[in-house]
Amino acid sequence: MAKSPSRALLAALTVPLLVVSGLTATTTSATAGAAAAGGKSTPARAAEARAALADAQAVLSGHAGRPTRDATMMLLRLVQLRDELTGADRAAAARALDRPVLAHSACTASNCYHWDTTGSDAVPVGDTDSDGTPDYVEAAMATVDDVRSTYSGAGYRTPEPDGTLGGNAQTDIYLTDVGDQGMYGYCTSDQQVPQGGPYDAWAYCVLDNDFKASQFPTNTPLENLQVTAAHEYFHAVQFAYDYYEDPWFMEATATWAEDELYTDVDDNLQYLATSPLSQPGRPLDTWADSGADDGAQYGEWIFFRFLTEQIPAAEGGLPTLVRDMWRRADGSAGATDEYSMQAVESVLADRGVDATAAFAAFAAANRMPQRYYAEGAANHYPVAAPAGTVKLSSGKKDSKWLVATVDHLAAATARFVPGSGLSSRAWKLKVTVDLPAKSTGTTAVVTVAKRSGAPQVLVVPLDASGGGSKKVVFGSAGVSYVEVTLVNAGTSYTCWNGGPYSCMGTSNDDGRKLYVRAVATK
Repeated sequence: MAKSPSRALLAALTVPLLVVSGLTATTTSATAGAAAAGGKSTPARAAEARAALADAQAVLSGHAGRPTRDATMMLLRLVQLRDELTGADRAAAARALDRPVLAHSACTASNCYHWDTTGSDAVPVGDTDSDGTPDYVEAAMATVDDVRSTYSGAGYRTPEPDGTLGGNAQTDIYLTDVGDQGMYGYCTSDQQVPQGGPYDAWAYCVLDNDFKASQFPTNTPLENLQVTAAHEYFHAVQFAYDYYEDPWFMEATATWAEDELYTDVDDNLQYLATSPLSQPGRPLDTWADSGADDGAQYGEWIFFRFLTEQIPAAEGGLPTLVRDMWRRADGSAGATDEYSMQAVESVLADRGVDATAAFAAFAAANRMPQRYYAEGAANHYPVAAPAGTVKLSSGKKDSKWLVATVDHLAAATARFVPGSGLSSRAWKLKVTVDLPAKSTGTTAVVTVAKRSGAPQVLVVPLDASGGGSKKVVFGSAGVSYVEVTLVNAGTSYTCWNGGPYSCMGTSNDDGRKLYVRAVATK
């Protein structure tokens, strides 16, 4: 992966931010939380199980209406809840989770592959070397085996053995026409994992049998095979750590991983439209369920791209940061078993980085992604419009107090533009902020967009109560605008209540009022 050509510039932003400042970790473990979430059978859990069945049936029947990767999480939720089902519903769940039955099989040293040569699931017939294994199957073997080797070489756990299912204990890859149902592929598990843990599980994967252009009009068939294999096999790896982990974290890191392995395919760019780049006001750890899915969890890969560009230490060709987060999230017997944001905070702290400061740096960098991401300019990373723009002038030097209501792990940006009478370079802008107490994880970053040269990016120093100010250059002769990015990096949750955020919970930090005022002065 190419590294940011402007890391030195971003370092100017992150150095004052990325200093450990007393990280306060939550104490609820993911194991205890998942056990609580599992708990005893109740009418509410039975209803949730029926909803999970309906979601799985919908995605498997192709109701997504576009090529999608939703099946893995939908089926995973069904696996987690299937014991709550009875009668016909339980039988329907078993059918949804059944492995495909295909006529042909072959195994490599790492995985076993299954395919058909006739019927609706038939792979393309070409067999250039006349060895009896179709070319497409050989391409799938080479691709998935290489994916597995890359992850293993980078220090990730390999998928767990599944006994004799599929013929032997190796991970099984089934090639079927899932494109007909609007899917790239999926991985799931048919292991019965007890509600009380441990939470690691084996996996099997289903990939499309040809990725033909009529079903997948973007990228070549090989490119779609590559990124799907990288994405879905990473889910199989994740299951070997914790298949009860937060789904936003599963999908965001899997989407990050596919880009790390196949950076030139760039299939994950499609998700930036619903990422923190485009929607900074939506919490980073949002899981958008099947009833309101706009791909939020896929777009959240950009956070891990930002972090690994800033902390690029690697093993086996992949940054170690995300791997170490999964090691902290490990729910196997005797492991740490932190939930998603706990794992993120812990691994950053291990590297001397404060998570609040890192998120603030991320939010600020997203205002100029073309400068602060290695591929930001070439791949036209989107930029959200400011939450508000105020033009100041010699007749209106004071913006008065402006307020933004900002949810957790989200941000809002106010832009101040020098207008008439403020052309002289002698003009300054005094930015004052009034935020909740500093301990809540709120902060503010000022970006001065100069007419030439690099922007100036500064953190507003805060007192304990959340007040602070900063004075920067403002005259229109040298400055196009000044932005103040108000950041709520709060990570306090009420866990395991079925919420859409980390620890499958709800945030205690949403709806924070952040105030900013800007005054032009000399």
